[in-house]
Amino acid sequence: MIRTFIAIELKNQDTIERIVSFTSRLIQNQPKLKLIKPENLHMTLKFLGNIPEPLAPKIFTILKEEINQKMFQGRTLKYILKGVGQFNKFSVFWIKLVGDIQFLQNVKSNAEELLNTKLKIERDKRAQFKPHLTIGRLRKNKILYETFDTLKNLINENKNLEFGSFNINEVKLKKSILTPKGPIYSDLVY
Repeated sequence: MIRTFIAIELKNQDTIERIVSFTSRLIQNQPKLKLIKPENLHMTLKFLGNIPEPLAPKIFTILKEEINQKMFQGRTLKYILKGVGQFNKFSVFWIKLVGDIQFLQNVKSNAEELLNTKLKIERDKRAQFKPHLTIGRLRKNKILYETFDTLKNLINENKNLEFGSFNINEVKLKKSILTPKGPIYSDLVY
């Protein structure tokens, strides 16, 4: 079994540097915040979890032929990362993606349909795709409450902060190995 997910990678170094600059302000406020490493910044299209290893090449082929070749057709779509937010009472911090969200919704819907009909992989419970880039996680028992109001203000004050471009031309099948120092991601290519 291998732990896998389908992702869109952030490659623009200027954008990554702006995110790192911002997240350094978050970590100063909440030292126990687990930041996403710059090389791991991505947008998850679908989390697959643990799958049998022989299934991975089949998923890769579907993504390559049906999504990357037929839907992207060699095009690069230009998006912007803009605005900081949080989910689950400040346990997940993210940046919103702005651009042709309907195209990404179609990519996700098509991938879900193909994986389900061809490989019997369950569809996500939520069909609606909310594209965002997770930048950090904070467990409730790790919150430093003395500075928590400052953290809330930092998030609220940066709801329109622009981080830069996020150009998308493909989706990737990724492998995730969990370690005590954080996950290690690698591309699965067949």
